[in-house]
Amino acid sequence: MIHSPEILKVLKSAPLFHGILGHLLVEHLNESRLQPLTSGQVLLVPGQTNNTIYIILSGRLLIQSKESEVEPIAILGEGECVGEMSMLGGAPVSAYVIAATDCELLAIDHTAMWELINSSHAAAHNMLNILTSRIRNTNQIVAENLGQQQGFSGGSMVDEMTGLYNQHWTHEKFDRHLRRAIVGKKSSCMLMLEMDQFKEFSGRHGQLGGDQALRDIAYTILSCLRPDDQAGRHSGEKFAIFLPSTSLPDACTAAERLKAAVSQSLIVLPSGDALPSITVSIGISQARSDDTVVGLFARADEALQLAKDSGGNCVKAMQ
Repeated sequence: MIHSPEILKVLKSAPLFHGILGHLLVEHLNESRLQPLTSGQVLLVPGQTNNTIYIILSGRLLIQSKESEVEPIAILGEGECVGEMSMLGGAPVSAYVIAATDCELLAIDHTAMWELINSSHAAAHNMLNILTSRIRNTNQIVAENLGQQQGFSGGSMVDEMTGLYNQHWTHEKFDRHLRRAIVGKKSSCMLMLEMDQFKEFSGRHGQLGGDQALRDIAYTILSCLRPDDQAGRHSGEKFAIFLPSTSLPDACTAAERLKAAVSQSLIVLPSGDALPSITVSIGISQARSDDTVVGLFARADEALQLAKDSGGNCVKAMQ
């Protein structure tokens, strides 16, 4: 099953399997099955017994405390896993897991996963890191929402095409993180990213090609994020990323790395046809002690325009 080069590529880049040799993955996971999900389909429900860990090969999954919820606890993307806490602890599932987009998952039986963990120190270490991060992020969200009315008006917070959060959520969430950074007197930055020559690309390759390019950018953004970073689709072909506890030089480094990753990614249509590589321009704004999220967005957008005016495929920053 996992001899497929595409599946092996995702697994080797997945946090759960970082540093694990390919032959060990094939040996222990070869009997794992592929499980497709359609957008909106429920994978796990609270109280359910679960003996499987799922690796996301494509698409996005929502983690929610309620089946119908405006703001999910988390959105998981390619290479990330779900089901690990109930599988390892033997406890019932504690949250809903719902497909935000059409997905393809690799379902790994608990026996195979335990055999891999027992045979690989790296697998055990990776699993511990994932569990720690998951608990920390969940506790943070619970603390944020304690005593507050949950949810926003206006429907779903997820952009259906890319699986990222949409513009409404982006402004709400970034505002919270910005206020937290200001109170804590910590540096933070915002990236505004836009695909270069999107109209020309869509003109040559059609709407399907343009949409696939935007999905590829979204996937690449998520693959480059740290656990506490936040990202969303701002509008059209623009994406916004908030980097907490990040200095301007470090944000510039992250932006250059993201720019390079996008240019090196392979865009493939559902038909299997490969499209030409794309580039992005990125603008950076550094948060100020008296900042507002509106001002932070405006300066990031201004920096993005400078990058585009400079010919694209570059990074510009504003303090």
